[in-house]
Amino acid sequence: MTNVEQELRGALLQFMQMTSSRQPEQIGEALNRILQLEHQLSADAPPMLVHYLERRSYQKALDFLNSGHSETEAPQCGR
Repeated sequence: MTNVEQELRGALLQFMQMTSSRQPEQIGEALNRILQLEHQLSADAPPMLVHYLERRSYQKALDFLNSGHSETEAPQCGR
């Protein structure tokens, strides 16, 4: 896992925690951090991770980063 992916994992975790505790200001900050890190991902980032982030499936993105799935796994939706 790259440094950006590790930071992204932390930002996603923070976003999930803020969402569950319903803290709007912190949710916005965490979401902005996720978007910044998404733009910093390298071109060879895992396709499934990119797929989840593009679709704002943040829980799935976090699950992917936590799971250790193969980085070569590709989305099955025509991408």
